[in-house]
Amino acid sequence: MRKFRTALIALGATAAVVGGGLVAAPAAQAAATWQAHDKNCKTFTDINAQTLGSVCAEVQKRVTDTGSVNGYRARVTATPAAGHWMKPTTYVWSSDGAVSQVCSGGCAQRTSAWTSAWSPVKTTAGTYEVRGESSGGSLSEVGASWSDWAPVAAKCSTYAAGKFCVHRHERGYRDTMQERGKLSVAPAAGKWIEPRWVRVGDVMNGTDTHLTRDLCDPSCTRRTTGWSATVSRTLPGLSSPLELYASAQVALPSGETRTIRASLFD
Repeated sequence: MRKFRTALIALGATAAVVGGGLVAAPAAQAAATWQAHDKNCKTFTDINAQTLGSVCAEVQKRVTDTGSVNGYRARVTATPAAGHWMKPTTYVWSSDGAVSQVCSGGCAQRTSAWTSAWSPVKTTAGTYEVRGESSGGSLSEVGASWSDWAPVAAKCSTYAAGKFCVHRHERGYRDTMQERGKLSVAPAAGKWIEPRWVRVGDVMNGTDTHLTRDLCDPSCTRRTTGWSATVSRTLPGLSSPLELYASAQVALPSGETRTIRASLFD
């Protein structure tokens, strides 16, 4: 009997006794793996257009065996040009905004290619921006990865044919900001809504700049079930007075065309 119990202990989680018999335990799940997410490199020059070197920001994502992402980590690689040095200093994740040192106590000046250790893991998607110094007296700043789209404005209209909405979203992308317009339609039973276009833009000092996606290219489509479309671009430099907006146009069975606009004013 003691030998039998010893054998069970040796089996551990791989088997159990049920009704006097042995039943195998479920197979262990595969461990999460680190995979490429984004990498962005920039070459820096001095005031005389002489190359100082390059800096790369790299972000990986941790993917579970079911395909979900539950972590992000980042590192920086500095590659100085001959006769120059580069020194990474700090980095920031947009997910928390905290400024951290690349090297505890500060990095040394590097005269040859050097890669930092991976940063502590973040569980929320966001941009990673790393800063540094060089022998040319310039500061380097390189970003990688992106944050989730954040809703900033929305507007909906309802007609006999159904409901349609326009949304404005924004997110950080590497070391810039992006803006997105999204049109969503929800036709009523037995009805249709025909999307025409969706737009995202800004009005600064009375000047409207925008990007429009033509939803009738190559032809218009009457939607009888829920449907959506987006358009996005890099957010331009902003100045006041300012309106940030998204807009869209649809056609209805009544023969009317309706335009809707969601705005944010500064």
